[in-house]
Amino acid sequence: MTDNSNRPNLNRRFVFGALFLSSGAALLTYIISGISLSAAFLLILLIAISLGAYLWKRRQKQSNAFLVSRFKIGALAGFLATIAYDVSRYLLIEFTGISFWPFDIFTVFGQALVGAGYTGIWVTVAGVTYHMLNGIGFGIAYTIWAGERGIWTGILWAFILEVFMVTIYPGWLSINAIREFIDVSVLGHLVYGIVLGYTAKKLIQKKTF
Repeated sequence: MTDNSNRPNLNRRFVFGALFLSSGAALLTYIISGISLSAAFLLILLIAISLGAYLWKRRQKQSNAFLVSRFKIGALAGFLATIAYDVSRYLLIEFTGISFWPFDIFTVFGQALVGAGYTGIWVTVAGVTYHMLNGIGFGIAYTIWAGERGIWTGILWAFILEVFMVTIYPGWLSINAIREFIDVSVLGHLVYGIVLGYTAKKLIQKKTF
């Protein structure tokens, strides 16, 4: 991994990190506008890839190496954090008897991608894949921006995501069990932030990639 002297300037680093929020931006566009999630995602992804390619060509090789390293670390940290996020929510429900079941969102995501009339395991798999893309993308963005800062910054990032979820999901999904929804969501994001912040910092310190 490259040292700090090779990192891009803050403005370009911020923009490059923001490109990995594409799946989240597509979901927000879908909720607000009602257009197909797959169409919104493909359009935003195309814009992100085009902008990313333009920025990539304008950077020095050292800066690009820094971004490649942070991308790899962020992808791994984001994957582990997303798994921890889901496991913690499941365990909370199992041990407390909370009736709210957050994993129905996988089918919701899947139907938003392929069409509301479709059902079956492949629809759920599509939804799980989108869910993982969100978690990994958010992890990459965080790692590019602040991966070296550790657990508390990871928690801060996770609770920024929590604010968006609590603001948008209840109205979108017509959630009635608001208290249980918040309990499950807060714990999940807390665990996500801890795992993301810790893993990203450790991998950066060890110069794993």
